[in-house]
Amino acid sequence: MAAKPNPALGLVLGIIAGYAGVVGASYAGAKVQIVRQVRFDSIDKHGVLWLAVLLLIAAVLGLLMAGRTIGAGVMVGAGTLMALAGLAVQVAPIRQVSDLLTLFQVPGSKIPPYLLMDGSVLLLGVVLLIAGIGRWISDARVARLQGPGQLQDTGGYPPMFPGQQPRQWGGYPGQQQQPPHPGQPQQ
Repeated sequence: MAAKPNPALGLVLGIIAGYAGVVGASYAGAKVQIVRQVRFDSIDKHGVLWLAVLLLIAAVLGLLMAGRTIGAGVMVGAGTLMALAGLAVQVAPIRQVSDLLTLFQVPGSKIPPYLLMDGSVLLLGVVLLIAGIGRWISDARVARLQGPGQLQDTGGYPPMFPGQQPRQWGGYPGQQQQPPHPGQPQQ
């Protein structure tokens, strides 16, 4: 039996994971950019660690979003945080933007969160928000159709009702015969 969708828990996890993802990806992305574009260095010497950090952040966020019970909430939470922060950086006055950027900066580092400044977080946030809302609606519709406490994975077969016996037609050809269609004589 599959667990009932809990998008509210996912929403909280999404906000936390989205914040950590923006902070970590901004820092690691800036480190990779410094290696490649400022130092003109090879990524395999000094940038593999930061590339691995970027891949790890993407994998963790992806696994959280793929979860059946919390995935929709994680997508909506992370998307909302990213979209609002990205939009604020683009439209707010510069003085408030510098204060906002320090919230998304790794403590003790002088590297600003570049992903917020170039608008990519705004783009990704809107995409996640729209996809998350669609998934949340879809999950709610499925949970409502299944009824309270009856959400289960039926493997593509119609769900069984209490007291109903399963049809056993399977096996090899000729082993069992299917029941006749209405109007067809029995053999």
